Amino acid sequence: MNISPEKLNELLVYCKEFAEIMLKDSGEFYPFGAVLNMHNEVGAVGAHNGSEHPNSVELYKLLIEAFSQQVAKSEILAAAIACNVNIPAKYEPAATDGVRVQLECNGFSRYIYFPFKLKKKGLFKRVYEVNFLEPIPVEINPEIF
Repeated sequence: MNISPEKLNELLVYCKEFAEIMLKDSGEFYPFGAVLNMHNEVGAVGAHNGSEHPNSVELYKLLIEAFSQQVAKSEILAAAIACNVNIPAKYEPAATDGVRVQLECNGFSRYIYFPFKLKKKGLFKRVYEVNFLEPIPVEINPEIF
């Protein structure tokens, strides 16, 4: 089944906006995902390994595994995973901190990096201002589809 660019963009925007909320609230976030189900609906997906302070790489691998299983069972049409990363220097980012969204469907696989600058607001409460800069798309080999 062909996925429309609008539906892929919906997954991408969902991940970027949720990451922004988490960054504003705490200045960081653990990997999370979103899927496009067989009814063309976007759904949020979290990962938990039982630890109060999980390793981000472990959570990322859990999401990859779960999404790959859903693809094998023909349960999803597309998937996205958002991570808080340092953007590789070879992409010449405007800022090294970034949200990386891995966006995949059959025949399409990209990392979209959203460089950002984080500024602490408020004197007593941890609240942050997030300024996103120009995104950087990178074609990758598929891990899910």
